[in-house]
Amino acid sequence: MRYRNLTLAASLTAALGLSACGGEPRRAAVRELSTPSISEPADTAQVTDSARARYVKQVDSVCARYNPRRAQALVQSENAPDASAATRAYTADITLAEAQLRGIEAIAAPGSDRALIESNVLARLRERLVVRRALRSALLASDTAAAQNERARLDALTLALQAFARGYGFRVCGAR
Repeated sequence: MRYRNLTLAASLTAALGLSACGGEPRRAAVRELSTPSISEPADTAQVTDSARARYVKQVDSVCARYNPRRAQALVQSENAPDASAATRAYTADITLAEAQLRGIEAIAAPGSDRALIESNVLARLRERLVVRRALRSALLASDTAAAQNERARLDALTLALQAFARGYGFRVCGAR
């Protein structure tokens, strides 16, 4: 039983490193897969539309409020003494991500951008939550292969979200 807990703790620590609205500050070492290299978007677009600028400012303030707390939960998860503590900390991050999403959803996107925001931000944030829960379940089951697959899905969603967020003009959300 002790070996299983140590294995689970190691798997959890290796697979975690998830934070922020659109960023993942630490990446766990994962088995290399034969996939094309994808680089992060390098810069943030300049926003000239006043409605978009207000929206970006409001959403970025939500991310600024939650990102540090989420990063702290992830550090606690990564440095946890056992699998149970790591899982509790990771669950706290998921709970904070849910609250962050609700905060972002409460802000009305500019009328002409609503569909764009729904598909490129809100839908991706919701899907990331689904993947995070699946990752947590895989780790609890000590299923390293499933955890690696979920991590790869999360990374792909993160890159897509970051690219859109920076292109739309977000500075805090979508930043690494």
